[in-house]
Parts: sequence; C-alpha cells; structure tokens
Amino acid sequence: MGKLVNFVLVAAGSFVAGVLLAPKSGKETRKDLKTKANGYKDSVLESEELGRVKKGAASVKEELVGGAESLKGIAKDAADDAKYAAERLKDEAAHRAKAIRENVNQTTHDVKRSAK
Repeated sequence: MGKLVNFVLVAAGSFVAGVLLAPKSGKETRKDLKTKANGYKDSVLESEELGRVKKGAASVKEELVGGAESLKGIAKDAADDAKYAAERLKDEAAHRAKAIRENVNQTTHDVKRSAK
C-alpha cells in the first residue's frame, strides 16, 4: 500500500510542477499540438508514399475482384456438373428400378404358372 501512495503523490506532484512551470498556457499548448498534428497530416496526405499505397490498394482490389469472379465461375461450373451427375444417377436408378419390377413380375408370373 505504501508504494501506491508514494506513486500517487509523486504523480500528483509532477503534474502540479508541470502545470506551474509550463512556459505556455494549456490553451496555447493545445493550439500548438493541433497545428503540428495538422502539419503532419498534410505532409502525409501530400506524400508520394501515400500515392503508392493508394495505387497498390487499387491493384489489390482489382486482383481480388478478378479472383472472386473466377471463383464464382468455377463454383457455377461445379454446381452444373453436380446437377448433371445427379440427373444421370436419378435416370439410372429409375431404369434399374423398372428392370427389377419387370423381373419381379416375371418371377411372380412364373411361380404362379408352375404352381398350377
């Protein structure tokens, strides 16, 4: 607990000393900070580096859109292939079911005839 109290007292003392010894008022200091921040912002916005980053981002966007379109086409082709395969399987199953019914009917007929 003693360390915490010491820390709080030192921090408060430092703050008070900083305020009392500051060469400018808080308002002036905030104005200076705002002016410097705006200057940094302007220099970043005008830099060639930002232009290169924007061009790079646009290039990446184009590649992503192209890749997405390509994947969309691949997915559509795969879905079409799956649909075609499912239809073929359905037709084959119907054909085999019909053949089995015919065999069952023929066998039933043969059994009835031989039982007479």
